Amino acid sequence: LPPETLTDMTEAERVEEIIREKLYRCLHREVPHQVEQVNRVLVKTPSGVTSENHHQFVRIDQDLVVRTKSHVKLVTGKGGMTLKRIKETAIQDLNQIFRCPVQLNLHVKLKKSNQPRGNEVEANRIGVSQRSI
Repeated sequence: LPPETLTDMTEAERVEEIIREKLYRCLHREVPHQVEQVNRVLVKTPSGVTSENHHQFVRIDQDLVVRTKSHVKLVTGKGGMTLKRIKETAIQDLNQIFRCPVQLNLHVKLKKSNQPRGNEVEANRIGVSQRSI
């Protein structure tokens, strides 16, 4: 790696790591290890293209796939507060990494029992990986 390179991780991998860290900090026991992260969207507005408020931004959509209904409740939290805390703390770090505002959309989903682990077709379509935490 060139000396100015701080990491060899892709942007998608860095996003996953940041959200994974926030899951660990906000959830307890084995639950964070049972969450599968699936990046659905990772889009940066190109230079010169701006949003309505004239700023460059990054949009990230990620599914947090869990195995049980009780885990859905734990990750979401009462009134959505746990998921909100995960999102807010992740956005702070993501804004620093991308050096622009980040729109982060996290969705908690229940994995169907017969569904294979991950959705490789979708992940390959947007060029990101999937990992369980």
